Amino acid sequence: MRQASRTTLMTLLPKVMAVFCLLSLVAGQAHAVWYEATGQAVVINGDKEAAKRTATQDALKQAMLFAGASVQSVAKLTNGLLKNEEMTIRSTGEVEQLELVSETYNGDVVTVAVRADIFPKGKVCAAQHDQKHFATTHFRIRNRAQLTQGNIPHFDKAFTQRLAKAMQEQTDNLSLTYVAPHTAKFDSRYTDKNVRTLSDQSNTQFVIIGVIDDLGVTQTEASVFTPWRSDTSHRAFAMSVQVYDGINGGMLFSSSYNTNEEWTFDRFEDVDEFSSTFWQSRYGQAVDSSMSQLIEDIKEVTACQPITGRVINIANNQISVSLGRDNGISEKDELHLYQAREVVDNRGKRYLQYTLYPGTFVVDSAYGNSSVVVNTTSGITANIQENDFVVKK
Repeated sequence: MRQASRTTLMTLLPKVMAVFCLLSLVAGQAHAVWYEATGQAVVINGDKEAAKRTATQDALKQAMLFAGASVQSVAKLTNGLLKNEEMTIRSTGEVEQLELVSETYNGDVVTVAVRADIFPKGKVCAAQHDQKHFATTHFRIRNRAQLTQGNIPHFDKAFTQRLAKAMQEQTDNLSLTYVAPHTAKFDSRYTDKNVRTLSDQSNTQFVIIGVIDDLGVTQTEASVFTPWRSDTSHRAFAMSVQVYDGINGGMLFSSSYNTNEEWTFDRFEDVDEFSSTFWQSRYGQAVDSSMSQLIEDIKEVTACQPITGRVINIANNQISVSLGRDNGISEKDELHLYQAREVVDNRGKRYLQYTLYPGTFVVDSAYGNSSVVVNTTSGITANIQENDFVVKK
């Protein structure tokens, strides 16, 4: 686990800090293991229910990550656990049983212990620990008029910066290394072309295209029957995201995320969308939760995608490629080199065809973002061209 300074821990107090206890309870089932996670969260504005939910959800998430299981259904499992909905708890196939062991309060801190019987189904493949680099633009705001409440005109930029930081902190091998300083509205007819261009410009393999669909605020006025309650505002957050392989082509993933949380700022208050005050608010934490789920989904869908680069130069039977140490490439690694060409059928539909070059291609020298590769079988590089493709075996 990463070491955190006191300042960092104070910043992350609403998040869980999980401690695991691996229990050797087989319970009569093959490969069944109980994992216990204890989480703590701060009660904000007296909302014990929200704090309990945060501690429970993040503790369960960490337990599943520790067990090597999928975390896609953590929110559903948390809802099922807190509502005691057995069918919801059993719905994923990876969690056979889930128990809320204890719940204690000490001042403004709630401590929740959960125990889960987890059967990890996680993908196992050669590429799952390879370094994967992503590019994106600022997520497009579908309705910019919604930014007027709170006066947050740069929310798209703040969100994308936050996403890059969260991806680095939440994963060991995913990096959002390039954020184009603009938003982009890709015409569906040219999406593939635009994705390839962004991938090429940024020297990254994967491209994230995101749209923030809803940031609307709804006002709930106090009822005449409950005059002691003040007016409250809730703000939506909805986004649609696609992930593409910018080198090999094709969309890998498409999903939508929706949440709604109390907007605790005054209606006429100017909010700094880059500030810790915003991101530590209930709404900011809800956006963070959606962002965290997105990152886990991206990690899972790209886990077995092989790292791919391009041939950037050929000289004296040495081939320079756009993969290096930053991508997990080392000397003596073996790579595949191949050529891709586009084929159009009689209906005008386009297809990519791949042709492997014969030989054994080995990394002779590895640098930060590039490597020199040689053909150890024959030493011949005939027919290999710049912009051909290279993939780690």
